[in-house]
Amino acid sequence: MKGPFRYDYSETLWMKMFLAVPDYPRGVSDVKITFEEALGIIKTVDALTQGIEKIVYLVGWQGLGHDDCYPEMHTVNDFLKRDCDRDGRESLLWLIGEAKKYHTVVSVHGNLADEYGDNESHADFVRENAIVKHPNGEPAVIEVFNGRNAYKVSYKQFWESGLFKKYWEKFLETVPVREAGTVHLDNFCIAESFYPRTTVEEQDAARCAILDYIRAEGIDVTSEYPYRELPLRADDPGHPIRRFYAQHVDELPVGSWKDAPIRTLGRIAATWWTSCMTPEDCLKIPPSLYSGHLTDGALGAVYYGAMHGEDLWMSHGIRPEDWVPAFLREFCTYQLPYFYLNRYERTGLEKTKTAATPRASRKAWRAGVPTVPSRRTGSS
Repeated sequence: MKGPFRYDYSETLWMKMFLAVPDYPRGVSDVKITFEEALGIIKTVDALTQGIEKIVYLVGWQGLGHDDCYPEMHTVNDFLKRDCDRDGRESLLWLIGEAKKYHTVVSVHGNLADEYGDNESHADFVRENAIVKHPNGEPAVIEVFNGRNAYKVSYKQFWESGLFKKYWEKFLETVPVREAGTVHLDNFCIAESFYPRTTVEEQDAARCAILDYIRAEGIDVTSEYPYRELPLRADDPGHPIRRFYAQHVDELPVGSWKDAPIRTLGRIAATWWTSCMTPEDCLKIPPSLYSGHLTDGALGAVYYGAMHGEDLWMSHGIRPEDWVPAFLREFCTYQLPYFYLNRYERTGLEKTKTAATPRASRKAWRAGVPTVPSRRTGSS
């Protein structure tokens, strides 16, 4: 098992900040937070958190905003720029440099799983079979984002064709991610293609090769989920990838995510959602190797979890008087207990009879907090 990572995410405040979404009909970006406004938020967060180590991943920094261009990530959103700068990239580099003064590493939110038909690179992906296709070789539209067709990347051909390295290096020429040492790659799930036919094991091997390549450059990867995938994603009836499979397979296999390994363990340092983690997983895997926001109510009462950040500014706006109270409440009730509990070895869980009721779950699951911490697992 690989590790450790460049950062200890169990002792770091890592959040996302949502900047913009595309407005394709008008050809502009619907801006929520500019680069200059982002620095103002970072300054305030640093004061509130007394200078602890922080990572902020910018969402919607590329193209015209969130879910634009992927997996191309070499055009910075010019609508986010400062008036005094030539373009968006100059302002982004300014933000990255200034944030360091406030104990904050600024990196970006990206995506290597989705691909858009409007991209300049689309023809390359079709030619190299680097997107998921129907058995007749036709590219499969899996989802629609911002009114545009979204295809799923077939990692096997993406990696073997050299397309990943080509576009990844363009990305690194645009954003100093090597210096940041961390990047968020969202929705890094597997989709099996029917032309040529690929398996979940082949796609996983290619995804691991991609993650190892990034890791070799000194860059940690955080993501959305731990990714426990079964062949043909049989246990998630509502997922668009499974609906695609159902078009071509008469009887999809039955199974549970619990039967699948955590395929990215040791390669992805932390994820936002951990709904496919069991209590046994949480005991066995130290938070310094895998960190995340726990979505199960009972587990959350014991292990708490990392705060997202972006939901606060999206809900409350960017005036400090509007978002600071909510930030402090979440920081004190989730993030600080998360930091504290992550410092100790997890020795066991004990349930009481009241643990079955959501209202009582926080109190009941406190019994699982280690009472005899035998060693430190986080950083000091």
